[in-house]
Amino acid sequence: MTTIENLKRGVSSTISSNGCSAEFFFLFDDKNGMRVKSVDINESDHDELEKIFIKSVTDTLLLNDDLTLISLSSADDRRNAIYHYDLDDVPISLTYLKEIINNDKIDSFKLSDDDLSTLEGILILIGNQDSQLALYKHQYPVTLMKPDCGFSLMKPKGNNRFKKLDTDILKISSKFEFIQYDNEYYIFDIRALERFFGFHDAVKNIAVKGVENIKNTNIVMDCNVFNARLDDISFARKLVKSANNSPVLNVIPNSQIINFTQSHPALKGRFKYSKDGLQINLKTKKSQDLFLKLLNDDFLQSELTKKYYDSIAKDSVDINEDRVELAVT
Repeated sequence: MTTIENLKRGVSSTISSNGCSAEFFFLFDDKNGMRVKSVDINESDHDELEKIFIKSVTDTLLLNDDLTLISLSSADDRRNAIYHYDLDDVPISLTYLKEIINNDKIDSFKLSDDDLSTLEGILILIGNQDSQLALYKHQYPVTLMKPDCGFSLMKPKGNNRFKKLDTDILKISSKFEFIQYDNEYYIFDIRALERFFGFHDAVKNIAVKGVENIKNTNIVMDCNVFNARLDDISFARKLVKSANNSPVLNVIPNSQIINFTQSHPALKGRFKYSKDGLQINLKTKKSQDLFLKLLNDDFLQSELTKKYYDSIAKDSVDINEDRVELAVT
């Protein structure tokens, strides 16, 4: 995975290169499946829309000094993060970002063939023949105003008299949720990914493997409690992070983990155990959530103040003789 600095440097080079321009595409989703259509916009409005999205990329990515870049499989709830998509299964909607880069023969939008009410997203291709950046913007139904939805008035330019709206109006904001750059996907809005892009199946497939990882350690009495919650996308995503990238699982002995749960102030009395004390009984959702946080090593103590913390987002510290570096995990 690249660094946030390299990503910014590459994107900046693309959007500031000679001959940089933008192309716009509609992604439709109807009974015939998904399809992409190129969009013809009159020149002055095209140029204005191009500037709007280049500015949005600049403000959202390039000028945000607080951004961190982490892998999606290690996603936590930190703010100001971009997630590199590193799962094996890629939701079909994301793959269309590569299509507009690789395919220069995409059919054009035709009002007679294409229904704007089935518009799923807007794709924006920015760059020149040497380097391209593709943006995905989800299009919500409320952004389309149709003349047959109630009685809508519009005021023509240079005229004080209102008249009935007799055409479709599509509102487009500058916000985007994902980008595709240098053959990699980067997620700016993980909640949008969870809601709209069949992301759940990709996460669930890895979460199942995570349950097996936990089961193989023999530290939990009944791992079926995890399988029962895999339809909860938020829980499944936490399971992917905790069980597949855990600094605790298969690293710290079970006996030491159990002793920790019995002595740490935030965990003491929160778990039940098997009769022999060798396994944890996770009957309640609360105990299951705490166990995943435990696998993620969220319960920390300050070396300086000796205070205890529940840390959602952590950066590891790489130490050598010359310097200390922060590395995002």
